[in-house]
Amino acid sequence: MSDTAGWRRAFDAVERNVSPRVESVVHSDEFAQMTALITRSRRLAGKRVNAIAASVWHLMNLPASTDVQRLRRQVGELDREVRRLSLQLDRDVRKKD
Repeated sequence: MSDTAGWRRAFDAVERNVSPRVESVVHSDEFAQMTALITRSRRLAGKRVNAIAASVWHLMNLPASTDVQRLRRQVGELDREVRRLSLQLDRDVRKKD
């Protein structure tokens, strides 16, 4: 008798029969096209939901996530500019000394 559990032997038998069929479906052009279509649809639906949510937040005079993202980007740009100016000022001060 084998040391392998009964459930494992059953699983392996099913896997041997099902795996080739699943592999052929997953590697087909139709599967790739359907996956791309679903991905595009989800992205479009997500954009629409985000736009509606942003409108609702703005109606309540609150910032939406897009507003926060834009402000974070601006703060990052300002931080980089301040660092650049600080380095330039340090160089100019060292030149005068």
